[in-house]
Amino acid sequence: MKNLIDLYKKESNNAFLSIPTKDIETFVNMVIKAYTNEQKVFACGNGGNVASVQNLVLDLNMHPFVSEDKSARKGGRNKFQAISLCDSGATITGITNDLGFENIFAEQLKYQASKGDILFAMSGSGNSGNVIEALKVAKEKGMICVVMTRNLITKSDEYADLMLRITSENSTFPGQTGGNNNNFHYEDCISSVSHIAVGILKQYVENEN
Repeated sequence: MKNLIDLYKKESNNAFLSIPTKDIETFVNMVIKAYTNEQKVFACGNGGNVASVQNLVLDLNMHPFVSEDKSARKGGRNKFQAISLCDSGATITGITNDLGFENIFAEQLKYQASKGDILFAMSGSGNSGNVIEALKVAKEKGMICVVMTRNLITKSDEYADLMLRITSENSTFPGQTGGNNNNFHYEDCISSVSHIAVGILKQYVENEN
């Protein structure tokens, strides 16, 4: 068991280190620009990635604007909204029933998003049909498209302004599906990138006030 735990720690670290720092920096700057320009940040994903979507959205909306002991808000107002496209069971099932599952994210963007907003799409394969449809709509609306994936070649490359891509060797840690292509570590990396963006945004907001 010790060897497996050490293996996981090593692989997860290597996966995160494989994402170029300049790409993470670009993403953080996008988030800060969205904040200063009062734009929206939309996020979407499937399955386990939905938890990462929810965590990112909660942290962006709340964390930079509360006091250190979290007892009250402080500083200036939150200038933007982070929005999960995975939130509403009614919306998702309604769109699925009427227009098909591949449109659950795209249809929401049609009526909520504006030019200059960000779409942060989480897709391990980079080929999820509903993510691709969302990216198509986002590009049509002039949004900024960010995709986080663990594959080297994906359908989403055609639409993304920024690819946050894991390029480390495939994982050999047990319990993963899909050929052990860093499935677990991919989710670790989403959390790390999200926390970096939130932390630096918090510092920016504090320095602004």
